[in-house]
Amino acid sequence: MQTFRGLTKALTALQKRPNPVSHLPELTRWHAESVLEALSRQSALRGNHFRSYASVPLSTQKERVVILGTGWAAARLTKDINCNYHDITVISPRNHMVFTPLLTSACVGTLDLRSVAVPVMSLQKHLREPQNNYFLGSAENIDPNKKTVHCKDEDGTEFDVAYDKLVIATGSQGSTFGIPGVEKYSHPLRDIHDANAIRNNLIANWSKANTPNRSSPERERLLSVIVVGGGPTGVEFAGELCDFINKDLRRLDPERATEMKVTLIEAQQVLGTFDAPLREYAANKLNKQGVHLMKGMVKKLTATEAHLSNGDILPYGMAVWSTGVGPTSFTTGLSFAKTARGRIAVDGEMRVLQHIDPETAQGTEVHKPSDVKMDVEEHDTGHGKEKYQQVDSCWALGDCSANMESPLPALAQVAEQQGKYLAKAFNKLAKDPSAKIAPFNYKHMGSMASIGGNDALIQLGEQGKSHISMKGLKSYIAWRSAYLTRLGNAQNRFYVIVNWLTTRIFGRDMSRW
Repeated sequence: MQTFRGLTKALTALQKRPNPVSHLPELTRWHAESVLEALSRQSALRGNHFRSYASVPLSTQKERVVILGTGWAAARLTKDINCNYHDITVISPRNHMVFTPLLTSACVGTLDLRSVAVPVMSLQKHLREPQNNYFLGSAENIDPNKKTVHCKDEDGTEFDVAYDKLVIATGSQGSTFGIPGVEKYSHPLRDIHDANAIRNNLIANWSKANTPNRSSPERERLLSVIVVGGGPTGVEFAGELCDFINKDLRRLDPERATEMKVTLIEAQQVLGTFDAPLREYAANKLNKQGVHLMKGMVKKLTATEAHLSNGDILPYGMAVWSTGVGPTSFTTGLSFAKTARGRIAVDGEMRVLQHIDPETAQGTEVHKPSDVKMDVEEHDTGHGKEKYQQVDSCWALGDCSANMESPLPALAQVAEQQGKYLAKAFNKLAKDPSAKIAPFNYKHMGSMASIGGNDALIQLGEQGKSHISMKGLKSYIAWRSAYLTRLGNAQNRFYVIVNWLTTRIFGRDMSRW
């Protein structure tokens, strides 16, 4: 490596001359020119660090689209983009897309973890070709002038990737609102690792509660689960957990099943995006299954207790935090314009924006997640379009971005529609560079939520307009059918069907991994 670096420095110095190899014999000159060309394309020296431009020595004359992330937006873009017109590179620390609507089922053994993980290589068959690639790593920074993304993999190896078009779809992270102890003592529910940790913690606490000489108060604490957040994820987890307790744990360990306690804490309304009749129906069903509904706000978590703003203290064995999402340190650290909630600012075509005069943004920009206040208005109220300009060849999709004129909620269906929109736009422009691209138009398809016990809620159509509402067993069948058809490939659909059948026949798996 030291020898190679020395050679690279010498060749770099030669490159600075007007015609560094003109004096060499023809054959030697041809070899030298080839080496210089390869080095200029594939490597860069900055300070004492050697960073390679990750590329393949194969020129297809196609534009390279680099996609950051494997969430809903990135996965749909990766799936729909036409690789006859583009070369693609996908970069993410996760080599799969998590099918989040079914993630709560993996927490209690209804589904295997692999059933809700759709491999990124299965989304786009052209990723198996040498000019397209997937890199397991995280984007650290973006240089829009050089059109490169600086990345780092799990063991700290740094690498740069050049792009013709860049799509940022790195998603969001669970928002803790700066509440002490939340990050340390609670479980988020956003990824496969989260679901596995919840499952192991749940089974471990049940096993500890059976230990001889365990005191009664300590046993009650271990068997107490609090779920903070009454949105669809929190409600679905609470319902799935109670279904597990009532059907499986009661059969295996009736005494401990009766001692299990599930408390759902919500500051506003449970399932606030649904109509009032559906919210009331869900609350009654959850209560009948054994979920204790509590209105309040958590102000502090310790290792064993949740302190509420009204002074109540709840001992717990496991806490699951599902109160919304916020920006990541990667997106807040970028030099682009951002909304008041730290999301990357985009225009109607999902193009990333930056301030024309950066000095006008001083004191107003978000630079780290702790700067974000989720109760502030995200609409742009005083800057005006004339303060922004598009960043060349850069787009942003999903939870990490928002149009300040009409910010959309961080929902899976928003991200998926944006990914579909951008893939269609790229494919259209590849065929006709002068084609007109209409702004993105979001269509709300409705909301669905499982509430346990073969029951679910469905609200189809846009809020505030005429829509269809369903509940009960027929909604549960429709909920399962809808998500089964939306899984990324036939293999995952097969896994899920088999898991549902084995769970129905033999019960949930109680193994701790």
